[in-house]
Amino acid sequence: MTKNEEIHVAVDEAGNPNDEKPFIVSAVLISDINSYLNSYEEAIKDAQKLTRNNIKYFKWSEDSPKQSRLGKDVKGVFVNKVLKSLTGVSLIIKKENEIKLSKYSANIYGKILGLELRKYIAGKKIFVHYDRTPILRESDKQYIIVNFHKWTLAKVIVDFTGHDKCRLIHSADYVSGIVREYLMKEELKEEYKQRVEEYFNLIKKNFEIKEINIDIIRET
Repeated sequence: MTKNEEIHVAVDEAGNPNDEKPFIVSAVLISDINSYLNSYEEAIKDAQKLTRNNIKYFKWSEDSPKQSRLGKDVKGVFVNKVLKSLTGVSLIIKKENEIKLSKYSANIYGKILGLELRKYIAGKKIFVHYDRTPILRESDKQYIIVNFHKWTLAKVIVDFTGHDKCRLIHSADYVSGIVREYLMKEELKEEYKQRVEEYFNLIKKNFEIKEINIDIIRET
């Protein structure tokens, strides 16, 4: 297997699985990790020049513009420099009848996500990087580690040690954040809403964005 057949997959969510607002789980495919990290570093330098601040990493909830204050377009730097050239999937987990999705977390983060990724990564060697999400119990993690290769038909190494400063995870953090705020755009102030729409229109060209019903989650 050649180096080019190794794919890194970054996974992160946005929202609370147990409230009424949108809950999103995204997976970003990074086929050339060196190119990704180089683009990330270039984006950091551009963001530092733009803001004149010593920005070290990107995080959707912390970067400007925000709903509360627009500021410089740091988010736009990351979207255009890094996300624009990536692909992946973003799953909108549909909520119904006040059902708490956390009870289905292993299926959402594991089987459903794995099956959605299969057509992109089957037969390849992949490294899956999860954020350290609090709703995954140790038994959930073991279930995913043991079975992810069955769902994806890929050779899999799973890593659950992602954190806020992990540069790979930031790509999925951004995709989930963009999709979630786009779904909630009618609650946003007009200027910020326009920015979110711009980001969404850029990523939707390369990312498969789809809604997953609770019935599908129950059946897995």
